[in-house]
Order: sequence, then structure tokens, then C-alpha cells
Amino acid sequence: MRVCYLVQSHREPRQILRLVHTLKRLAPESAVLVAHDARGCALEPRDLGGAPDVHFLRLPGPIRRGYLSMLDPYLRGIERLRELEVEYDWLVYLSGQDYPTQPLARSEAMLAAADSDGFIRFWPALAADTPWGRRRQGLHRYGYRYRDAPAAAAPWLRLLRALNGVQSFIHVHLTYGPRVGTRRRRLPLDLYGGWQWTTLRRACAELVSETVARDPELVEYYRRTICPDESLVQTVLVSSGRFRLANDNLRYADNHGSRDGRPRVLGVGDLELITSGGYHFARKFDLSQDARVLDALDERLEG
Repeated sequence: MRVCYLVQSHREPRQILRLVHTLKRLAPESAVLVAHDARGCALEPRDLGGAPDVHFLRLPGPIRRGYLSMLDPYLRGIERLRELEVEYDWLVYLSGQDYPTQPLARSEAMLAAADSDGFIRFWPALAADTPWGRRRQGLHRYGYRYRDAPAAAAPWLRLLRALNGVQSFIHVHLTYGPRVGTRRRRLPLDLYGGWQWTTLRRACAELVSETVARDPELVEYYRRTICPDESLVQTVLVSSGRFRLANDNLRYADNHGSRDGRPRVLGVGDLELITSGGYHFARKFDLSQDARVLDALDERLEG
């Protein structure tokens, strides 16, 4: 049984390299692919240290939060692994601000013994209340066909946004840039939502990649939605009915109170919770705000 860790990164090279080094130190037989947004910061293949089975994929961007491009590192990463003929059984999808919270030997042993095909958080996207935190959030994200508006229009759209609550034909969305959506008459498929970060058997990951390649209507639908990275993978896998999916992505993140989807930066005060045994990884960490928590995690991971 072999695990591949796909790391999606765009900032803080020092932290990216620390994560890669930790993955290979704790799981030397694993493969690692860093899919890096070159517009975020400079990072070169030689920076990764030349460890065996550590691969690099440079993405020209733009990769934008709230847009379909947020899944480009994942989808292109799966294609790149196929091109390189990398052998793996499980694909663990991480951000550059993730870090292990238990020894990888323990988490990989759990995957080896698992009777599930994937560990992924999912729920009906159009439910009135979802873990996203706001009522009808799924409808506002996926029930409208959005177009970008000029940045200069943002002040006027803030005024028009008040109409969101009194009619349902047009929706103004400003969280990830000014966008205006018109209500869709019908939705093309059963929709599921969830968190972006997943742990999937290779067959699951490749089904997502193959579906995107052969279904342009699905791609075009999601291209005109908000946060397709929190729905496309769930919709493909759950709707397929082919896999046993555990509704748990084995990650810890604190999104409580977030209005833009960014989780709280974790620190040493979170150490006991995130190492309690229920999580394989946590996010997000920031070396510039609290490097001590990663030092403390390293001590526990080595122990």
C-alpha cells in the first residue's frame, strides 16, 4: 500500500519545504507532488531537495479563490501522476498550510486497513442549512449562473446586494470579487457539497479526472458557479454510486465565524485538540504567526 501526498501551494516557500520534508521523513516510501501556483511565490524543483519520488508541477495561474481554477492543481496533479507513471493506492490532498497531527505510519496503516474508498466530507448542496454556515448557501453558490462584473462596479453592487433578500431572480456575490448571477431554471445533476481537502483511493481520484475530461457540460456548469472546489468532487463521487465513502475527511480546520472561507490560524493552544487522534492533518498553520506549534507537532510526530 502506497500513499501519494498532493500538496497545493502558493505562498511561504519555507513552510512548503518544511511540509514536504516532514512527509518524506515520516513516510519515506511515499510519493509527493507539489502543485505550485507560480504567481504566489517563487519555488523551483531544485528547492525540494532532490528526495526520491518528490515531484514538482508548476502552474502558471491565475488560480483564484471561489473559481474553478482552485481545482486546477488537483486535476492537473492527477494527470501529472499518470504521465510520470507514479504508483500509488491513496491520494491525500493537502494545502501548503497543512501539517500532520499524528505519525504518518499510523495514518497510513489506517488507510491500508480501511474498507472505505474515500474519506471526504459531503452533504446535499441545496439543503436549507449546511456546514457552510449560512442558510441557502448552496443555492446561492450553485443555483445561479454567474458573470464577473467590473471592479469599478463593486460599490454599486454593494447597494444592490440588499435585494438578495427580497427576490431570487438575481444574486449579487462579492466575497471573491464582484459577480452577478441569474437564477437557473433547472440544475443539471444531483448536487453535493463538502470541504475541498480529501483522502481518496486512486480509482476515486481518477474517476474525477476522467469525468472532467469527458464532460464539458459539467465543467461549464461549474465554471459559472461560486466555490466549485467545494462541490465538484463530491458530486462526481457521491452521484456515481460506485464507491464506499466515509463522511469524514480526517482533517481539522476551524472555520467558525469565517465570512470568506478562510480557517483560523492554529497555534500551540490548539495542540491537544488537533492531536487527539481523530485527525490525520490540520490547517491552517502560519510560520510567521506561530512557528512553535509546528515544533511541538514535530516532537510528537517523532515520538
